[in-house]
Amino acid sequence: MAESMVYSFELPVYPERVYRAWLDGGEQSRITGAAARVDARAGGQFSALDGRVSGTFKTLTPHDRIVLSWQMADFPGPDGEVELVFEPTCTGTEVKIYQSGIPTGKADDMMAWWETNFTRPIKAYFDALVGEYVADMGDG
Repeated sequence: MAESMVYSFELPVYPERVYRAWLDGGEQSRITGAAARVDARAGGQFSALDGRVSGTFKTLTPHDRIVLSWQMADFPGPDGEVELVFEPTCTGTEVKIYQSGIPTGKADDMMAWWETNFTRPIKAYFDALVGEYVADMGDG
């Protein structure tokens, strides 16, 4: 029986910025340091981390939500599903990751995988871009 998990973290940029970065293969490659290819449309395919992750976009709700099928070389088995939700906070964005179809007994390993492969790199990337600027300070 497959497992599910919920994982969340915060970033110091607006949801629109996180959404755009997730759907841009070049930027995703810069964030993770590994090749990414993204066809950012419903039905479009993607691969990330030098092909270790791949799948198909199911739903793209601009700036709020991405739903995709998910296949990983590190966790072989049937496709899972990942839903990314970007919620505004007073200092940026809370990213919530809902993942289903995780092989039994591997949910803790999957959380550690997200932390190592996406959370730390994307936090470092946006922290370097933003510096001391706080998202709710306005643009003017």
